[in-house]
Amino acid sequence: MFSVGDYAYDLVRNERVQIIEKNEMWGFVTYKVYNPLSKEIYNLNSEQIGKDSSSYYDENYVRYMAILGKIKDITSQGILSSFSKDIIPLPHQLHVLNRVLSSNNIRYILADEVGLGKTIEAGMIIKELKARGLVKRILVVCPKGLVTQWEREMYEKFGEKFHVILPSEHDTIKKLIGSDDIYGQFNQVISPMDSIKPIEARAGWSKDRVEEYNEERIFAIVNAGWDLVIIDEAHRVAGSTSEVSRYKLGKLLAKSSPYLLLLTATPHSGKTEPFLRLIRLLDEKAFPNYKAIVKEQVAPYIIRNEKREVIDNEGNRLFKDRHTKIVEIHWDERHSMQKKLYEMVTDYVRNGYNKAFKEKKYHIGFLMVLMQRLVTSSTAAIMDSVEKRIEILKSRHAKVSSLSLDDLIEADLEEKLEEGLEVVSTDIEKEIEELIDILNMAKQASYQYQDAKIEVLLNLLDDINYEKPSSKVIIFTEFVATQKYLEEILKGRGYGVALINGSMDIETRNIQLNEFKNQADILISTDAGGEGLNLQFANIVINYDLPWNPMKIEQRIGRVDRIGQSQDVYIYNFIIAETIENRVRSVLEDKLSVILSETGIDKLADVLDSEMADIDFTEVYVSSLRDPASIEHNISKIEEDLKKEIAKARKYRELLKEDKVLEANSDYNKSIELNKLLFKMCNFYSLWKEGKFFVGENIDINDEEISRHLNQENCWSRSQKIPSVYIKDFPNEKGYFSLWELSINDDLYHNRRVIPIFINDNMIYRPFAGERIWDEFIRDDAIIEVTDNINLDENIFNRIMELSQNFAYDIFLGLKENYEKKQEEDYRKYSYALELRIDAAKRIGIENIRRSRLRELEKEKEEIKRIFEKNKIICPVFKPIFILRLE
Repeated sequence: MFSVGDYAYDLVRNERVQIIEKNEMWGFVTYKVYNPLSKEIYNLNSEQIGKDSSSYYDENYVRYMAILGKIKDITSQGILSSFSKDIIPLPHQLHVLNRVLSSNNIRYILADEVGLGKTIEAGMIIKELKARGLVKRILVVCPKGLVTQWEREMYEKFGEKFHVILPSEHDTIKKLIGSDDIYGQFNQVISPMDSIKPIEARAGWSKDRVEEYNEERIFAIVNAGWDLVIIDEAHRVAGSTSEVSRYKLGKLLAKSSPYLLLLTATPHSGKTEPFLRLIRLLDEKAFPNYKAIVKEQVAPYIIRNEKREVIDNEGNRLFKDRHTKIVEIHWDERHSMQKKLYEMVTDYVRNGYNKAFKEKKYHIGFLMVLMQRLVTSSTAAIMDSVEKRIEILKSRHAKVSSLSLDDLIEADLEEKLEEGLEVVSTDIEKEIEELIDILNMAKQASYQYQDAKIEVLLNLLDDINYEKPSSKVIIFTEFVATQKYLEEILKGRGYGVALINGSMDIETRNIQLNEFKNQADILISTDAGGEGLNLQFANIVINYDLPWNPMKIEQRIGRVDRIGQSQDVYIYNFIIAETIENRVRSVLEDKLSVILSETGIDKLADVLDSEMADIDFTEVYVSSLRDPASIEHNISKIEEDLKKEIAKARKYRELLKEDKVLEANSDYNKSIELNKLLFKMCNFYSLWKEGKFFVGENIDINDEEISRHLNQENCWSRSQKIPSVYIKDFPNEKGYFSLWELSINDDLYHNRRVIPIFINDNMIYRPFAGERIWDEFIRDDAIIEVTDNINLDENIFNRIMELSQNFAYDIFLGLKENYEKKQEEDYRKYSYALELRIDAAKRIGIENIRRSRLRELEKEKEEIKRIFEKNKIICPVFKPIFILRLE
């Protein structure tokens, strides 16, 4: 006869059950039982239930229980996924992984500085979430130029196959699969950001056609049922307003998936509104308005590492030194025509810009700056563009443009070149006349002698070849015409050259990258072409054209100054000495040097990824071109702005800064090989229960068979016997080994531990023996013999339980502290946000709407409080899941 609470055996299924109800009626005894393996509740009669007389606890059972306990423990606190031999996680990357896994609500901004491996961190997170069975369908959205990098790194480094779906392939895929649901066909997809964003309008399209397009392209991807969405370069979806199409895309994707990762090195540009829009994608309720942008509120959502703090797995500084040199280039008699060309273009620019400024035709200002940048790039670049501009003006193909100087701050000149050349002229005939003179001078200059910059470049490359013969060199220019000019000359000198620019498709780009990595000496790249490149196998950067915005220079250097760079990085910045631009640069750098010294910042790069990217350096250059005598005055006007911006940069750096200490992980086991443990567990279970080997293949934690084992409620009962075990050649005392499961509120992922305990025959607890014995049971070559199955004396069990509880108390306190901290953090976060919403509602002008809104918010406040009070109740469970006698 059994009583309520006893454990017994279902003799039909041969599985352990617990009695939850007993009924006697008409001479029959029936039991309502709970089966912890199947999670079912059902009835058995007295003939279908019995004691565990059929199961003998043999070596296979011992190994099965030991491995089951180990898997349960590591799923609650360890890293389950195994990485390839190419991936040995660095301390800061493991920190990111552990932060993400610390919560059930996986919605974060990964905000590491450029070059710290955010793509690798995302790959580690993908592997881990898949290993835990939490995600299956994954979408990566990134800029077009990064699609191939994502696809390659996910496959080469993590063995994860992603399908790239481009808009041009939609119709083809539809025909192949015979369905409109093209995204539903693949569990892991990469899609370019701008190819799937909603469009507002398109020339010649009706409103219905636009809606149909958006429905097909956008909602097909949004409604595809993703478990995890990753948006790379996520600051782009923050947009300049909440209405821009990229932001709409971000909102749709954020709502389409329970898990969301936003990757960006620049989450906060110094402007609160874009940052608020970005972080609201993670949690709208926590950030009702800008007042919620405080460190305490932001910290749970941001994970950020800075270059200055990261270390390798031996604790050494991760990044190599940088060496930057300004290369001032002088015109001599051989370059007199180039100098004259520069002066003519500068006069054209000055006059054109002043006229445009007076007439408020700011698109003309964009063209003027474009021309100034072209003439300092190369004679070939200015000649090519002037010819195109003359043709446009003569053919009357110029058109009104929305371009302004503001576009210069973020835009790549390569991408905007054609649009800039097509802007409407203020005086067509006069401009054509000026441009023809400039074109003639450009031709003369090209005949007179090669550009002064190219001569210096060739000498520098010769020196590099002599001093560092195996070096790979990247040359950056802003224009394709200069790129082609350099290619022709360098190939003529015998250099192997590869090219990357923004107009290349993905396949061509990849061919050129492989050419540079494996054969070519030099890569010539435009800014648009260089976006997202990982080129740490090169260590020399030559900025053939020097952008006015120093952030762009920093982005270029970031292509090589990355994790994996084994050499110091050398940067050469070319500039022609006898130009207004050089005078501006020289004064500006002197001023910046003083400001940085006064504010205690080591180098400009430390703040470039924040405020400095938005400082209008363009205006300083333009004002100086218009009036060269006013350079000092123009720069002095932004000195105070620079100081304020740097102060703000430090403020927002503090907002995003994560308080932590990274530690070396030289002993990190990069391959837990969970799947092998899972197979061994199933195999020993099959040998114990059925006496045959397990025949499953490619088993992983998502399999139904595995879920049955891990989700069963193991609990040793006093009615059970225990195995008596001997371990050959293992120096143990006689005593009792047991595994205990400690949990809080049934949280199986973050608040559970499996604890090994060994107590000898004298009832003395041995603190280190438990782990050693546990590992021995899992070790393949350990020789284990079960000599008998014995009953455990009740007094001995009670003493084992008392000692085990004493040892586990400190572990319980740690779990309790973490649990309570998380509950309080959630309550504080949402309470703070709610108070901000209440404060805003009080300012509603219409009284009945105000009262109604406040009543709704008061109910929400009570609900948040109720959930907190419910969740803060601690229900600890401490139970034995396995006990044996050790001989």
